[in-house]
Amino acid sequence: MIDLHTHFLPDWDDGPETWEETEKMVGLAASDGINAVCLTPHIFRFSRYQDSQEVLETRFRQFEEKFGTDSRVKFFRGAEVFIHPDLVFQIREKNLSINGGEYIFVEFPSDQVPVGTKELFYQMMLAGFTPIISHPERNSILGSQPVLLYDLINRGCLAQVTALSLTGGFGSEVQRRAELFLKNHLVQVIASDGHDADKRKPVLSPGVEVAARIVGWEVAEAMVNEVPQAILNNNLIPDLGSPVNPVSRKKFFLKLFKKNT
Repeated sequence: MIDLHTHFLPDWDDGPETWEETEKMVGLAASDGINAVCLTPHIFRFSRYQDSQEVLETRFRQFEEKFGTDSRVKFFRGAEVFIHPDLVFQIREKNLSINGGEYIFVEFPSDQVPVGTKELFYQMMLAGFTPIISHPERNSILGSQPVLLYDLINRGCLAQVTALSLTGGFGSEVQRRAELFLKNHLVQVIASDGHDADKRKPVLSPGVEVAARIVGWEVAEAMVNEVPQAILNNNLIPDLGSPVNPVSRKKFFLKLFKKNT
């Protein structure tokens, strides 16, 4: 399996504090059957070093020296960028895309979808980048208005659901949203968003098992294999099904119910 969204770099963001914990995380990922990991440190948020490019490069270099020869897991470079108006410039300037390709993780605030998001993502795509929305199930606005996520996916964006969300680790409401988005083809990648070796572990299997009960094993496994592999290779992702507007589907079933009563 491929874990496309993780926080393994110590003393950078809200991930591990020490290299010893990072080593434990690498072991957990390998034990779960993960053979490729993309390192996606937070950028523009949570950083203890105000996103110093020099410190970030040092962390990546240190990680490569310590774990680059690990035969169990292959590591790739990326970032999780907090949404802001200068996003396109910053992605180019700081080499923040996944494995140097066109895909980039973008994080929203947990309680809003910023004004101008559609236009910003349009500009990103014009510049040759494809936004991957990080864990939309943990955004209260997208959760209460899923049509907003549907619209973004329909315009060419992708989205990543967190394995721990599917297993209830962030609460029942987040789990409900994750299942809703999965069922309606509004998320294309399952990732761990692993932050530590305790509560937010870099493991995928439990989440994949839940996803398989919703969309079947073929799609669930593609979300941790073929899809992330295509993203790492900077290729088009395989088709997992056209996005469905959950609101329209709900209205359809309500009409059908009323018609038959």
